[in-house]
Amino acid sequence: MLPAPDFDKEAPAEPRVYHFTVQRGMAIALVIETCDWYAGLLQAAMTRVRIEGQK
Repeated sequence: MLPAPDFDKEAPAEPRVYHFTVQRGMAIALVIETCDWYAGLLQAAMTRVRIEGQK
């Protein structure tokens, strides 16, 4: 019989990193990298509004 695998000794999985690009016209103005999808989406949206000068 094989011994049970020891999950405590396994290396932790790499955290998932999300990339959000903010463009101005056809050029990339900013790339946001974050582990939190919702926070990155919110930051990208606020940055787009700031770059375009909308209120």
